[in-house]
Amino acid sequence: MIKGYDTYKQNNTMGMSQLELILTVYRGTIRLLKQAKADFEEEKYAEGRTSCDKARKCIVHLYTTLDMEKGEDIAEKLGQLYAFMIEQVDMAVASKSLDLIDTVIGLLSTIKEGWEGLNEQGIEKSTPAVRSNQPDSYSVSGPIKKMAEEKTTMKPGLTISA
Repeated sequence: MIKGYDTYKQNNTMGMSQLELILTVYRGTIRLLKQAKADFEEEKYAEGRTSCDKARKCIVHLYTTLDMEKGEDIAEKLGQLYAFMIEQVDMAVASKSLDLIDTVIGLLSTIKEGWEGLNEQGIEKSTPAVRSNQPDSYSVSGPIKKMAEEKTTMKPGLTISA
């Protein structure tokens, strides 16, 4: 039965536009973080950690699909935000901090609203910050690599401007 469901999910996503796929990842990530928050509130720490780990993987996926060449400054700023969010999720798991989870949910929700605005306007071609044909593996480069090398941290309140 699982194989049939996996086939259904694959066929369902194959019919989605690039923008719809992006929104699906955002919605899923937010859902996972809300579940993690609920788990931490109920002191189900293992389940909360699992949900945070899945959300973290989604955020890493969002980063690895950025097209730094075409997306230029916007892709770089999104990369910095994703790096900040990954750090916050890691810290939330370590400290079981609901505030850190809320911070990431807020950032993801705000960015998702921007993507939804593009989707409502029918602006599919306005996603140069995201690669459409991703390879099976990625190398980390750009802002995340630089931040890792310099061991710098993002400051809350970072804003994106076009």
